[in-house]
Amino acid sequence: MDPSQVEADVRALYDAGQGRAGTDEIAFCGIILNRSNAQIRQIAAGYKHHHRRSLISAIQSEFSEHMQHTLLYVVEGALDPFVRDARLINAAMEGVGTKDERLAYRIIRAYWRGGQHHVQGVKTAYQQKYGRNLIKVVKGETSGDFEKLLVAILEG
Repeated sequence: MDPSQVEADVRALYDAGQGRAGTDEIAFCGIILNRSNAQIRQIAAGYKHHHRRSLISAIQSEFSEHMQHTLLYVVEGALDPFVRDARLINAAMEGVGTKDERLAYRIIRAYWRGGQHHVQGVKTAYQQKYGRNLIKVVKGETSGDFEKLLVAILEG
C-alpha cells in the first residue's frame, strides 16, 4: 500500500472521530470497510504512531452497539484473527449462562476460517489471553452431545 494513502487514511479516521465533535460514521466506516487486512494493519500502526492511541480504542470510544461490534470484528480480524475469535468465543461463555447457539457458531466459524490450523491458533490465543485451556473451559460450560460436538471440533 502507498504510504501516502496510509497517512491520508489515518488523518481521515482521526478527523472523522476523535478530531471532531461527534463522529462522521460514514467516513470512518468507508475507510475501514473498504481496505484489505494488510491495509488495515498499516493504518492501525500509523494511527497508534500519530495519535498515541490504538485504532481499536478509538472505535470503542466513538461507536456503540452493532456498529462498534462490526468495526471491531473487521479491525481485530485484520490485526489478529486468532485473538479476535478467542475473545468472541469467551464472550459467548461470559456472564450468567452460556449462550449455546452463539458458542457453537463461533467455534464452527473458527474451524471454517482455516480448519484445524485456525482452531489451534484460537486455542493458543485463548490460553495466552485468558490463562485457561479452551477445551477445559468448554467442557465446564457445556454437557452431553453438545459438549462432545464442540470438543471434537476443538480437538480436531
